[in-house]
Amino acid sequence: MSTITLVQAAESKADHIHLMTAQPMNVNLSGLTGGAIQFDCNNPFASIQGATSVLITYDATRGGRHETLSVSSVLP
Repeated sequence: MSTITLVQAAESKADHIHLMTAQPMNVNLSGLTGGAIQFDCNNPFASIQGATSVLITYDATRGGRHETLSVSSVLP
């Protein structure tokens, strides 16, 4: 399990996020939990360790909007 910490809080916790994608490697995060600043995922650390931002797609309860936030750190 890996942990991604954001520079600023996402609009919601993982339960209202449809998809979070680590950039610039364009890797969709799986098994997303936590939030709104720190999220855990099932992706191998090596596949997301260079992430500098995340693209978040919120579910229908949040209007399906998109948001890009900067990443503070990625930890194994």
